[in-house]
Amino acid sequence: MHVAIIGMGALGRVYGVRLQLRASCDVTYVVRPGRASVPLNLTRIDGDGAVEAVAAPTVDVRVPESADVILVCVRAEQLDGGLDALLQASPDVPIVMLTPVLPHDLARMTSVHGARVRVAMPGVVAYMTERDTCRYWLPKVAPTLIDAAPPVPGAVVELERALTKAGFVGRLELGVHETNPATTISFMPLAMGVDAAGGIDALVADKDLLRLTLAAVAEGLALAAKIGKAPAWVDLLARFAGPTALKIGLGIARSRAPEALAYVEEHFGRKLHAQNVQMARAIVALAAEKGTPRAALEKLLLQLEQPG
Repeated sequence: MHVAIIGMGALGRVYGVRLQLRASCDVTYVVRPGRASVPLNLTRIDGDGAVEAVAAPTVDVRVPESADVILVCVRAEQLDGGLDALLQASPDVPIVMLTPVLPHDLARMTSVHGARVRVAMPGVVAYMTERDTCRYWLPKVAPTLIDAAPPVPGAVVELERALTKAGFVGRLELGVHETNPATTISFMPLAMGVDAAGGIDALVADKDLLRLTLAAVAEGLALAAKIGKAPAWVDLLARFAGPTALKIGLGIARSRAPEALAYVEEHFGRKLHAQNVQMARAIVALAAEKGTPRAALEKLLLQLEQPG
């Protein structure tokens, strides 16, 4: 099977390299004009530490005509007209969205691309190091889910099998289009707080901002419950949504899984500030639409929007 991956960040690299090396898929990365092919190196943190590499990945500025399925792995703020143009050039190819998709984004994309759009839930946690290598986890509790709303195209069924062969435990499941945004809404307030503070330790040290962030987390969880059912592991977030519990949790993470904290700093910090702001605005608007509490979310958004 030929898989076109739009987005060559950490998520796209993990899926692409493993699908190519472990499931014998042809993989093409759709990239911006002028971006050259670079070696892709992966290290699984919760594995044996071996490096998996593709020395010369195939890149293109458009989706190849031979592609059977498209995986979208861009940032949320890149769900725009440029992406639409790429997708419209391949009108018969199923689109699997690994990017977080909030309800308004999904409605817009469905209005443009129709039933081709399938929301998925990544089963990968990954980040890029300063040396442009990718380090990642494959949590056992997080398979890669693809929405199973009928009719399911044959290429999506084949992709599910390829994902499982590649070690992602692919699974077709109803309601993923609700699970995806519910999960995103649950953890985004914490990401907003980390970003606004400039890091995890800075957030914990700022009592007022921490209090505001935790209040926003509670509002996010209430909103998420209106959108869909989040995975069971999201319940852990509710358990740590208090200053003392959060500090204890961070202490445990720092001693047992320090790289996990590095990932949070990288993935939820200022590097993804544009995405954080856009998604935060969308979540506040959605809370207003659904009639759930949003005072803390609005205040945290104002802090997030402050320059510098």
